[in-house]
Amino acid sequence: MKKRIVLIGPGRTGQSIARLLYEAGHEFKAVISRDRGRAVSAARFIGAPGAGTTDLSRAREGEIVLIAIPDDHIEAMAAALRNEGYLDPGAILIHFSGILPAAAMKGEEGMPRALAIHPLQTFADAVIGVSTLPGSPFAVEGDDALIPLAEELVSDIGGFPFRISGERKPLYHAAACVASNYMVTVIVVARQILAACGFSEEEAFHILTPLLRGTGKNLAALGPEKALTGPIARGDAKTIASHLQALAGLDPDLQEIYRVLGRKTVEVARRKGTLDADKGEEILKILK
Repeated sequence: MKKRIVLIGPGRTGQSIARLLYEAGHEFKAVISRDRGRAVSAARFIGAPGAGTTDLSRAREGEIVLIAIPDDHIEAMAAALRNEGYLDPGAILIHFSGILPAAAMKGEEGMPRALAIHPLQTFADAVIGVSTLPGSPFAVEGDDALIPLAEELVSDIGGFPFRISGERKPLYHAAACVASNYMVTVIVVARQILAACGFSEEEAFHILTPLLRGTGKNLAALGPEKALTGPIARGDAKTIASHLQALAGLDPDLQEIYRVLGRKTVEVARRKGTLDADKGEEILKILK
């Protein structure tokens, strides 16, 4: 069933999700931002020109109110909507935080009804988001009776939903940060190490890019254990020692990161079955 929707916070996430919901047939009554120009531009991108506004009271027009703002401000926004009477009595609030439970938007009376829908995806801007969100997983959580609605909205976006409890969201979000944000940081570390060979950072990243693409394809096709290659998977202890010796002349954090990741890689190699117990212990001693 198509819904009347209001979006508060037309950033990358909000615009991408709203555009896909609009294309699925939902009606956007208002796109609200503190910056009128941004609200108007976002409404045009979504497909609802004329819906852009700075008037928070227009949240009353939505059966569903999407709150797509930074995590730290979600509770305050929900409280403002409740306290100012800016919500239709039957309205459903939805936020897109990966860590906050849906209940964070409720008042002492346990109202309004609330859902949390978190896309397990990364995108640099709204245009990219429109292309990457379909086919992505979405964590859904909130009022039990509303979970089918959350799942329906995710399907309208083109994603696939999975359920998670509010209590487990911090662990879920930590996993997402490691998989996405920290992967970027690991690439920065690799770039910094390669740049020490005499390349510029731009040249180093360019050299590494095909390897990153190949690794991503292997991970997607084979899974982590089968995708693992390299000296630890082969049990090349001398190579690991040589790496550490070379890293000793660089930022100490780089060697420490190498040691920590190496120890975890020993675990992966053991699960893969290519690293025997003796070689594993030898490498762990080197990596201490």
